[in-house]
Amino acid sequence: MSKKTFVQDITGNQNEVNDLFVVTKKGTYTAKNNTRYMMIGLKDATGSIEGRIWERVDELEGLFEKGDIVSVRSKARDYQGKPQLHITDIRKLDADLAVGDIAHFYPSGDRDRDFLQKEYGEIVKEVGNPWLTRLLAVFHDDVQLRERFFSYPASTTVHHVYIGGLLDHSLCMARMGVAAVSLIGGDRDIVIAGSILHDIGKTQELDITRGFRFTDRGRLLGHITLGVMILEDLIRRVDGFPKELTDILTHIVVSHHGLEEWGSPKKPMFPEAIIIHHLDNLDAKVKGVREHMKDKMADERWSEYHRLYEAKYYKID
Repeated sequence: MSKKTFVQDITGNQNEVNDLFVVTKKGTYTAKNNTRYMMIGLKDATGSIEGRIWERVDELEGLFEKGDIVSVRSKARDYQGKPQLHITDIRKLDADLAVGDIAHFYPSGDRDRDFLQKEYGEIVKEVGNPWLTRLLAVFHDDVQLRERFFSYPASTTVHHVYIGGLLDHSLCMARMGVAAVSLIGGDRDIVIAGSILHDIGKTQELDITRGFRFTDRGRLLGHITLGVMILEDLIRRVDGFPKELTDILTHIVVSHHGLEEWGSPKKPMFPEAIIIHHLDNLDAKVKGVREHMKDKMADERWSEYHRLYEAKYYKID
């Protein structure tokens, strides 16, 4: 299924725009004449655009939700100096997309996926602990799990929201972890392995075949619980894997959010777990703010308000 019309190419005097987009926001409102209309936010890999539905609102509003990839039939019009889509029909995509097609709807990361996979191979080779080396080899040999880890985003809306975002996030943490250990001490191998495996549950919590979204399993269990289950399965494939090392890695998975109110059932209880928690928080927040500032600037200097982080952010030249 090929996408032909991209946001960056839509102009206000363009006529028909019939293509696929991701829904970023959705709201139903009442105009002054008491007629109902919908405001829709749409995006693809090249940018964002707003749409309006003026007719058949009752019929169309239940056919899609925020985060869905939708098929849109519309006409482009100029509104306050910007193109806007007047939508006549909109339907949720009911077919799975290949990873190559999904890349049409979400921006790419700053680092090429082939480069990231090469970096992953290099950092795994740095692990000297034979048990962790065997565990990471089992992980790598699980083709389905590995491909999800290499392809999935780290989240659906907050940070590393792109194909390969989960891998990029995990590698950034591993590299920062190596530097942290060199300065403040700790077990380098545990920090590398913990960084790679801390978010492994997101390979089941999320799905990308119809847009970045949560699976039912992900909503019910969450990526920390799923991460523990995946880790236990991998460890079972390594004969004789030490129980203490099992507990250490499991603790990293369950504690990496740091606080109960952030989703962790346990606080980090040894230095390596503390390192991983803070690096996870650091990388996620900095990347999330940068992604927010890419297309949500209120002016040349300040971003729009970030609801999750409860702040506006300043752009340095």
